[in-house]
Amino acid sequence: MYVDVRSPSEYAKATIPGAVNVPVLDDEDRKVVGTLYVAGRVDEAKSHGIQAISPRLPEMFRLFQEYVRAYDQVVIFCSRGGFRSNSIFSLLKSLGMNVYRMEGGYKNYRSTINKLIPALFERIQFVTLYGNTGTGKTAILEELKKRGANVLDLEACANNRGSVFGNVGLAKNQPHNQKMFESLLVESAATWKAPLIVFTEGESKRIGRAVLPPSLVEAMYAGVNLNIEASLDYRIGQIKKDYLHSDEAELIAALERLKPYLNEARVEGYKEQVRQHAFDAVIADLLVKYYDPRYNFNKKEFAATFRNEDAARTAEAILEWMKRRND
Repeated sequence: MYVDVRSPSEYAKATIPGAVNVPVLDDEDRKVVGTLYVAGRVDEAKSHGIQAISPRLPEMFRLFQEYVRAYDQVVIFCSRGGFRSNSIFSLLKSLGMNVYRMEGGYKNYRSTINKLIPALFERIQFVTLYGNTGTGKTAILEELKKRGANVLDLEACANNRGSVFGNVGLAKNQPHNQKMFESLLVESAATWKAPLIVFTEGESKRIGRAVLPPSLVEAMYAGVNLNIEASLDYRIGQIKKDYLHSDEAELIAALERLKPYLNEARVEGYKEQVRQHAFDAVIADLLVKYYDPRYNFNKKEFAATFRNEDAARTAEAILEWMKRRND
């Protein structure tokens, strides 16, 4: 496992996927230590750091004991593999703990990701699912993954669904930034097995705060495009499943963000319907009059079209179609 000993704010911005945060310095102490270092007052900086960490050492020791018992390898890292990771690493080693330290820290990790991304998708044949909002593309990807297919869930990597409602219902989590998005792309790719056929969902080049790398966009364009269709009733059901576990205030805030695109009276009408729990009417109107006209895939060439009313059956049909196509 990876243990990120940077400050909470650094960890929140981006980290190695799956890493836990055990900060050597909190945000305020890090700021003070950094200011002292920049001013050339190195001894004072070290002294302040030692004073700041001392009260937390018993709890940190307890946490690392748990990690070492639970995992074969515990790897500590900070920003550049310097004072923060080295100090806690040296202390734990002196106490007999079997821990490791990442040379170069998170900066070195990011350098590796940057080198991997351009060539990551070169040998991949992407099969991209396109279709209007609510046709169940993500659910189909989940079913494909259950059946052993390679899947790249771009929305999960971005922690955003790519619209004004993109972050609604995602447990209050912020959309991932570019660094975290790219890390999750690499992590996903590490799970793919031969043959390197990867199913994904058609997205714009930007999803939330993340932008698709050019190499990924090119690989998707060169792949196979499938069209997913579904009845309006099915689509309404999918939207309700994805979004209606959110609180009312979150839904209304998302509707408010539609005002640059729709007239105010219409948006206010939607908001009132949400307050009255007339969800089906709002969803149907938004799908037919707003989303469908905006997402026009007619210019794309599709190798096949699948009617989706059951994600598991559609996934089976796609796999069977791919088998026949490649035989």
